[in-house]
Amino acid sequence: MRHRARLRNGFLAAGLTLAFDAVWPAPAAAQPGPDMVAVEAMQCWRRIASHAVHVGERFDMVLTCAVVDTETARVAPDLAWLEPETLGVSPFEVLDGERYDDVVRGPRRFFQYRYALRIIGEDYFGLDVELPPLELRYRIERSIDGGTATEGRELAYVLPPESVRVLSLVPATAVDIRELPGETFGDVEARLFRANLIGIAATAIGVAAAGVLLLGMVRARREWRGVAAVREDGVAAWRVARTTLRELRAVRDATTAQGWTGDLVARALAALRIAAALALGRPVVQQTGGAVGHGTAVGGTAVDGAAVDPEGRLPVRRGLFGRETVFLSSALTERDIHRELPRVRAESEEGAPAIETLRAGLASFAAARYGSVSEAPADNPAPAVPAIDLTADLDAGIVVLQSLQVELFEPIRRASRLYRNWRQWAANRWRS
Repeated sequence: MRHRARLRNGFLAAGLTLAFDAVWPAPAAAQPGPDMVAVEAMQCWRRIASHAVHVGERFDMVLTCAVVDTETARVAPDLAWLEPETLGVSPFEVLDGERYDDVVRGPRRFFQYRYALRIIGEDYFGLDVELPPLELRYRIERSIDGGTATEGRELAYVLPPESVRVLSLVPATAVDIRELPGETFGDVEARLFRANLIGIAATAIGVAAAGVLLLGMVRARREWRGVAAVREDGVAAWRVARTTLRELRAVRDATTAQGWTGDLVARALAALRIAAALALGRPVVQQTGGAVGHGTAVGGTAVDGAAVDPEGRLPVRRGLFGRETVFLSSALTERDIHRELPRVRAESEEGAPAIETLRAGLASFAAARYGSVSEAPADNPAPAVPAIDLTADLDAGIVVLQSLQVELFEPIRRASRLYRNWRQWAANRWRS
């Protein structure tokens, strides 16, 4: 009867347990879902660059590991034993090594070491020498609900040994004679750097191409609207200004040495007329004089000295190696400049003083050239205008032409034009 009562109580307890589990099932977090896959906390691979080496020959060994690195769990390996100074691979010797930057892919973090090994010893000829197993120790840090990480007990991951044949083609344990490509994280970084460099160069070339395309579109729009500027195949304005400035300086040096003469007055007058035409935006007459040699005289005056010819034209070289000579001249007078002054003052108050300076110089030198003269030799009469006034007007013209040469330089000229257009647009916009 006692034995029968015990069996009855046991069956009753088991029935109550099954009924409790059926009514109150286990929490969902404790039940493994069908889509949950077990992931190893740490995995490592070892690759040897060569499985057949000579005694004393250097060869590489690459160690790659993947560890779990998420918000809730993180593997913290002990990397102190993987440094080249502490790694033990006896009987092999570690010569040097390096660690590459870590690579993170999803929930895993990859780190990689490269070691340079060699083996020295006369007892290893013709033998398969094993690289000893590598034991990597690590701990798992867990964090629940973003709290403080809890460090688990120390675990170990062991890589199996690998054999290296000394003075043989392949080791006895090799299953494939083909070697794997020896690519490392460093090779990936080098390729990424080259890709970024090529990308930057491609971007720069694309920007330059876009700029050229934009300039072409602007030019096509101007031609379509019928306002394209017609450029003559002549000497650039800034080169004309430079030649004229050189001529005025040569005249100043000559007057310092020998005083003012009729020829020097004529040279200064011709150069000032060209300078005034440049300042007013008037065209300068350019006449081709043909090919000349270096230092060849044209009309009795040397081209290298930039002196005017008997007709009052200023020579300047053009073309490849300066073999072609172009004669510059202008018929601008003091009265022409006087008529242009109101327009100049209306357009630019800053440019009016320079125009007035050139007008005064033209008036002074014209009076000296075509006015009355003092007693002097008939072949080279001296001017009637006081020499001190001519020198002052010449120096003032040189100062104006120095500034004009800079303003006529094509990049500065374009920038100034853009600035004036922007100021005009801003003024119109502000008034509207």
